[in-house]
Amino acid sequence: MEYISDKDYNYIMNKHHDQSKPFNSLSRFVRNDELFDENTGLDPNFILENIMINDEKYKEFSHGIRKAKALEYVLSNTRISCDSRDVFPAINLIDRPLNKTIVRSWHREVFLDIIPEVENERLRLINDGIAQIYIDYDHSVPNFERLFNLGFVGLLEESEKIRNSKERNSEEDAFFESIKISYEAVLLFIKRLYNLASETEGSQKMAKALKTLLNGAPKTFYEAMLLVYLYFMISEYVDSLQVRSLSNFDKFFYKFYLNDLKNGITEDEIRKDLAKFFLQFTAIDNYWNQPVFLGGEYEGGKTIINELSYLFLDVYDKMNIYNPKIQIKLCYSTPKEFTLKALDMIRRGHSSIVFVCEPTIKEALMKRGYTEEQARDCNVKGCFEFSVQESFGCGGTSLNLLKPLEYTLHKGHDAVNNAFSGIESPDLSKYKTFEDFYNEYKRQLKGVIDLSINLVNKYEAYLSYINPQSLLAGTFKTSLDLVKDPMQGGSTGNGSGLSFGAIADLVDSLSMIKKYVYDKKELSLTELVNMLDNNFVGNENWLLKLKNDRDKFGNNKDLPDNFAIDIIEYLDKVVRPNLNEKSRGGRWGYSFHVARAVYALANNTATSPNGRLIGEELSKNFSASMGQNREGATAAILSTTKMDAVKVCGDVPLDLGLLPSAIKGEDGLEAMYGLLITFLKRKGHAIHFNVFDAETLRDAQKNPEKYQDLQIRVSGWNVLWNNINKVEQDGFIKQAESLI
Repeated sequence: MEYISDKDYNYIMNKHHDQSKPFNSLSRFVRNDELFDENTGLDPNFILENIMINDEKYKEFSHGIRKAKALEYVLSNTRISCDSRDVFPAINLIDRPLNKTIVRSWHREVFLDIIPEVENERLRLINDGIAQIYIDYDHSVPNFERLFNLGFVGLLEESEKIRNSKERNSEEDAFFESIKISYEAVLLFIKRLYNLASETEGSQKMAKALKTLLNGAPKTFYEAMLLVYLYFMISEYVDSLQVRSLSNFDKFFYKFYLNDLKNGITEDEIRKDLAKFFLQFTAIDNYWNQPVFLGGEYEGGKTIINELSYLFLDVYDKMNIYNPKIQIKLCYSTPKEFTLKALDMIRRGHSSIVFVCEPTIKEALMKRGYTEEQARDCNVKGCFEFSVQESFGCGGTSLNLLKPLEYTLHKGHDAVNNAFSGIESPDLSKYKTFEDFYNEYKRQLKGVIDLSINLVNKYEAYLSYINPQSLLAGTFKTSLDLVKDPMQGGSTGNGSGLSFGAIADLVDSLSMIKKYVYDKKELSLTELVNMLDNNFVGNENWLLKLKNDRDKFGNNKDLPDNFAIDIIEYLDKVVRPNLNEKSRGGRWGYSFHVARAVYALANNTATSPNGRLIGEELSKNFSASMGQNREGATAAILSTTKMDAVKVCGDVPLDLGLLPSAIKGEDGLEAMYGLLITFLKRKGHAIHFNVFDAETLRDAQKNPEKYQDLQIRVSGWNVLWNNINKVEQDGFIKQAESLI
């Protein structure tokens, strides 16, 4: 691998992953004990067993203090390792030890003892395929500007300064004390790493950088990366809060890059350190990948893209990796040369790159009341999500748009298990017009939405009780000033969100019902429902007719596209007025990205009128159903961008498949660029590409050993083709077969 020797590569991969075992794309972290000297700390299993025993000493204190003390216990005792083959220290952890112990105990207390009825209802919604609902601790982004400017030391000092400037009650004092304990624990941990690096041959560079971070803010490019690495590892793998961005990299690291060059550090050394930084996240093997974003604009419309942006892509390209994943904030000022470089990487197999359109995001946030500066400086995080600085928005609720359709067709009952939805629908004979039917669907949809929002509001009131966030709070000036946990109203944005799945399946199904039942009258609604309930067995001719009908979303057809527009209008009217005021002090929003719920929800979703059979995956994101984009890439873009992504102010991502033959050479690259700029001009939100053909994917399925580096963009993340199961592979083959 370029920039990294085989010896160094093997060490870095091995420190996070046991190389004797194959990578499992669904396992995030496998510890390799052999790298760690037992004299550097306690056995990790002993630490895990003693977290709760240690907690007994602090029972009378707040949850924030108790969790901070648990963090302190782990960081004080976990084994560590430094090695000349790497410039980032290794940490000997069981994955998320606090989550397995103290956080889990509070979670059980809340859901089993305090609000058991909420847990029972949550499990019902999951088991019935209505929704996937979980507590969302997965989308945090620290205030990186403050982290880089102040370092851990400065953040602690500022917290204490604000603490001493306020009149405080006992609860507020405990809030600041938990931050103090957490940051002092981090600094003691860095001191442990520094002492070890100082004594380790070949680790002088690491020791020098750790000493800088022990005393203040980073000064060099490498020190800034080390700071991010340490924050990430401590937050995500000890403190039980995912860090879903590594920052606006080319914006925040540029000053360190220029300073290094000015002080005689070579670009070659910067490249090598950056390559090792990337490799930390490749080695961890997080299934969802680790996001980092580039680009955007400064005030006045000047692009953030700079020479570091190009260097970043160049190093990533030469390493041939797929994690971390890269989000590019696309603007009209983004240099075409840079965009073409990224597109060329994509067509050569780097499908880990996604474009998010800053003008759309900026307009959406400003319409929600944020300032131009807040909107311009927003984070991109997770898969496609975006939020202003110092926000903590919660998702975790994916709703299945097809379930209310089942209720509408079955008198308010589930078509799979016959469970009653709670809202009775009329007999099929009562739907005299399509408008009657459609209005009843909306009534059932509203019932599911109201049920979900009420449920989530009840448990989100306990977010900081279960998992208080002292480490994140220290980076949020808002949290310090308000003296509130970031999850409990201490953020600039405190929104909760619903993600709606299967939008294409829904609007295609509505189109088929309107077309063949009400307009052409080739079927009665009763006949159609009988076919659906029998999975089209004996009516294969109708299955083919419905599947092959061209009035499907993603093809620039008015019938399904108008339904999609109307559904968004309805969702906006139903979701937006809701507050999470009592639980978090914010508002509700919505989006159209449900990640792996397209598979999980599908297992309990009946056959649908668009020809999707029972159990088959749901349509992904705001894209055509698998295999239904038959009019080409431009038509897909035109369909998706008829929807007002500004109004949604959330994820409206388009998955676009392209044939390798269609984008060859200079003309092909220009064609890709033209598609992207069309998407930008039409106020699209996010777009990512898979470049494949069906023949290659079929061969890869039969001969996996020949395609060990083949990447596939799944929904909002990248995986290796060989790491997805046959059912998912078949879905992508079906998509590739429909490309023109």
